[in-house]
Amino acid sequence: MAAGQQPTFIMAWGPVAADIAMIVLLLALLWQPILTAVYIAGLPLIGTIFVLLITIYLPFHIVVVISTLWAVKSRWIEEDSK
Repeated sequence: MAAGQQPTFIMAWGPVAADIAMIVLLLALLWQPILTAVYIAGLPLIGTIFVLLITIYLPFHIVVVISTLWAVKSRWIEEDSK
């Protein structure tokens, strides 16, 4: 982008796919310890939902949304410059 050239599809979306793969791997490794901690803590249903929301849902979506915004921004062509 800094060089004034539009990246290819793979160069723009490759990092998004890599981010998703890393998060899925990390969450796969953390899933059982998180569930064990929730079980040991004896949290009620709402507490379990909150813990899973904070530890799995939010980090995944924050990273994917930011990564996707950068990919879209790098491939965007303004109507004026066509």
